[in-house]
Amino acid sequence: MSGVIYIITTGYDAYVGSTNNFRTRISHHKYNIYNKNSKEYNIKLYKKIRENNCQYEINIYEDNLSLNKKELYIYEEKVRVLLGATLNSIRAYATEEQLRQQAEENGAVPIKCECDCFVRRGDIARHRKSTKHINLMISLEQNAKAELPRTFDSE
Repeated sequence: MSGVIYIITTGYDAYVGSTNNFRTRISHHKYNIYNKNSKEYNIKLYKKIRENNCQYEINIYEDNLSLNKKELYIYEEKVRVLLGATLNSIRAYATEEQLRQQAEENGAVPIKCECDCFVRRGDIARHRKSTKHINLMISLEQNAKAELPRTFDSE
């Protein structure tokens, strides 16, 4: 199968997608627009389509692409940025640098706790209350006391 980059427009907004099976992907979109039991029913694209009285168009941007899945996602992301698509909920592809930056913004970058554990920044308060942290801190204190040099009073 060959890859396809497609655009869904509703009103003045657009969504860019990619697939290796265009027919199946479009039926999946239609299912999510109308089926209230779908997990994806309330994502931005489908909400916007329903706000516009279910008026939308699906057009192929480019097809017959001989790309593997990763290359297709990279190309989709380039088209999404180029067209300024506002209805995509997430990026199709992110570089390592973009992922690192996003992790920092979300507090997902691990930091080193005083007990020598690595914990996500957003979880540090919960970690400090944990049994693991408390036991490690007690152990570190005991080790520090054991390593103190003993002084002897000379008479």
